[in-house]
Amino acid sequence: MLKDELVKYFKESKADAYISEAPQTRLWFAGVQTTDGYLVIEPNKAYLFVDGRYIEYCTKNAKNVEVILLEKGTLSKFLEKKNYKKVIVEEDYLKLETFEAFKQMLPKAEFVYARAQKFRIKKDEEEWQKVKEACEISLQALEEVKKILRVGITELEVSNKLGYLMKVFGAEKEGFDSIVAFGANAAEPHHHPTNKKLTEGDIVKIDFGAQFAGWVSDITRTFFFGKPKNPDLVKILDTVIEAQRLGREMVKPGVTTVDVDKTCRDYIEKAGYGKFFTHSTGHGVGIDIHELPYVNSSIPTTLEEGMIITVEPGIYVENVGGARIEDTILVTKDGCRVLSRPEDYK
Repeated sequence: MLKDELVKYFKESKADAYISEAPQTRLWFAGVQTTDGYLVIEPNKAYLFVDGRYIEYCTKNAKNVEVILLEKGTLSKFLEKKNYKKVIVEEDYLKLETFEAFKQMLPKAEFVYARAQKFRIKKDEEEWQKVKEACEISLQALEEVKKILRVGITELEVSNKLGYLMKVFGAEKEGFDSIVAFGANAAEPHHHPTNKKLTEGDIVKIDFGAQFAGWVSDITRTFFFGKPKNPDLVKILDTVIEAQRLGREMVKPGVTTVDVDKTCRDYIEKAGYGKFFTHSTGHGVGIDIHELPYVNSSIPTTLEEGMIITVEPGIYVENVGGARIEDTILVTKDGCRVLSRPEDYK
């Protein structure tokens, strides 16, 4: 069954088919994870082409599609027979090499470009439950990591242990490379873990997330190891915590992503740290770690039930340190559910 956003686009574009080589789209539409393959979706039927490595797996597990063994010439013969006049392709995933192949197989077709992420901007319950599970796995791992923190442990050791523990608790893998930053390194929004050692009173920033059944979470926690050494960092963290609380409380249907961004940004600006908040307030989360919608000051999207976004304001002061608090949040019918704060809904 076609998802609502894709149904709309088929009607608007009057396309005959939607062709994708993206693993993300295969997972979203057919529910299978393969490194290679092609998905051909028509308004009333869909086909999944996979080679011999995946044919048994997909035949048993794929949904919404007819599975076809991909051999030399299989796809070209199929498309030649179909003779589509207008075809949707993915501007966010399509490789030039693949597009050239599509054009050769469909020399008379008109191609229209669409963002694949747009079609999955709203998640159904089965999908958001997987993101929720990814959040809970991530938080379990973090609690265990906190127990091993000690003077002298390195950022790399913590990052590696966190990734291992997420797998222990049920993740397929990390959703992205974890960010672990101690002390002044926390001033880098996307710091790569190093051999820097933890010292008493350091601020600790950890940005992490698990992948579960192909769906990911995105969480950041910032805290002090022992008694804080720098009162300025205490103020920075307190400011970020409050700005983030205000931002996540804004999340509900009818509110725009610009409104959420402004709420966080205004609070940080009034506290005197405006120039140190150097990135957007958030983004969508799902199969990709960064999906639609954007949560920033320039691209407004009205929030709707089923969207999942992050709210992650931060303050970063060079040679001093920084803080970010981030949650993965589901927009519900009447408000929101913070998937990365299970204590709020259990």
